[in-house]
Amino acid sequence: TAESLRMVQDLESQHGPVRWILLPSKAVEHKVLAGPFAQQFPSAKLFVAPGQFSIPLDLPLPFLGFPAETEILDPSRLETLPWAADCD
Repeated sequence: TAESLRMVQDLESQHGPVRWILLPSKAVEHKVLAGPFAQQFPSAKLFVAPGQFSIPLDLPLPFLGFPAETEILDPSRLETLPWAADCD
């Protein structure tokens, strides 16, 4: 929503630009907004949980509005992700 974008932009003014966006779910109610949200922050990298799908055809992520550079998370290398040091 416009309100959530304004709130993130306020945070950017204090902490710098959004660097990463994480979609940790395959739930449609989350992923339907992830692509358009990520497009508002073109310098941020979008990471998504493995197993993303679409119905009735299983389309590539860019066809669903996700940026072409979207990375599917590999659970075996979570500790190597850019924000790993910020997580407990």
